[in-house]
Amino acid sequence: MKYPEEAREIGDIPNDWVPPSLGTGAEVRRILARTLPGITFSGDGWGCLEGRGFSLETPVSEADDEPVTGVTLFIRGGGSAAAAAVAVTEALGARAIETGSGGFLTADAAEAAFAAWRGYRDTVLRE
Repeated sequence: MKYPEEAREIGDIPNDWVPPSLGTGAEVRRILARTLPGITFSGDGWGCLEGRGFSLETPVSEADDEPVTGVTLFIRGGGSAAAAAVAVTEALGARAIETGSGGFLTADAAEAAFAAWRGYRDTVLRE
C-alpha cells in the first residue's frame, strides 16, 4: 500500500487513514509483469510465479479499470524471494508490511525475517 510517508512504524498510521490507489487493475498487473518476469495471471486475476528457489502468488482481481489500493504477496521458499518483494514495492511506489516482524519491509528486514523463519523451520524439522 501507499502508506503515509511520515509513518516510521505501523502504529504511526492514523486509524482513519484511507489508502490511495496504486493504479487500476490493468496497470498494477502490468507493473507486476514488468517487475516479475514470468508471472502469469489467470482469468480471475491470480498471479503466479515460480522464481529461483521460491514461488509467489498474488491476487489482483480488480477489473482493468478499477482502482487497486493494496497488493498481497504470498511467498513460499527462499532464494531471491526477498529481492522480488522489495522490487514489487519499489515498482508500485509503495511500502509493504513484513508479517514476520510486523514492521515495514526493507531489503535487510526481508533477509532477516527469512533467516529467522528458516531457523525456526530447521528446529521444528529436527524435532
